[in-house]
Amino acid sequence: MKRSILMSMCIGAIALSGACSRRDNSQPDKKNIVDLATHPAAISAVSVDGCLTASGEKFMLASLDKDASRTTVYQLMNADDQLRNFVGKEVRVTGQAEAIQSAETREVTPPAAATTGTSAEAQPKVSTVTDTKLDVHKLTVASVTPTGDSCRTSAP
Repeated sequence: MKRSILMSMCIGAIALSGACSRRDNSQPDKKNIVDLATHPAAISAVSVDGCLTASGEKFMLASLDKDASRTTVYQLMNADDQLRNFVGKEVRVTGQAEAIQSAETREVTPPAAATTGTSAEAQPKVSTVTDTKLDVHKLTVASVTPTGDSCRTSAP
């Protein structure tokens, strides 16, 4: 009797260790915060044309991709003195870009409470879902060259 209980416990332990060591390979590897801190993102050399703006001590470069009808924004690093003179102008910035870091949020507004009444028909309920995706591009500036144009402002 003791032998069969001991054998059952051993088989159970082996089965549990096999189940616990399984890994879902259908999803790509997601890095945790420790991996991100100890293994910095890949860096590549780039040259970007766009409109230079500033907010306090932060400089941003907005680059319009006409083919994709999309604007990419870069946070410019380590060249405050070079950049300050070109705020509001179109420039070409070259430097080292880090890999894109993304953040996503979802906000759900619940439907309004249904009104009570004598109508037999159900009142429709409306809820709102707002998804926001923010891609952060950081660019360490090596050089800034004005292209000669002022930034265009959009019409109201």
